[in-house]
Amino acid sequence: MAANFEVTCPCCESLIVVDRISGEVLMHTPRKSSGPPSLEAMVSQLASSKSDMARKFEKNLESQKDRGRILEEKFKEAMQRADKSDKPFLNPMDLD
Repeated sequence: MAANFEVTCPCCESLIVVDRISGEVLMHTPRKSSGPPSLEAMVSQLASSKSDMARKFEKNLESQKDRGRILEEKFKEAMQRADKSDKPFLNPMDLD
């Protein structure tokens, strides 16, 4: 007789027992928690998330500064190409 699979969930770390033949979940055992986290652990987690958010904000702020300059350069290049083009502008409304 084949044994069942015992799988540990990567998200909640609970134990799941699966039947090898049918694939049905036979048992689900939630992970035993050690109680609420300590105040020091919560404060350190909050500080690390705060520094991560500050780092992401600075990165996005820098990308927005460069974005305006890059868009301005692209606009100037497009205007130069439009000025050099010999083909007249064709308005789609004039085709009716």
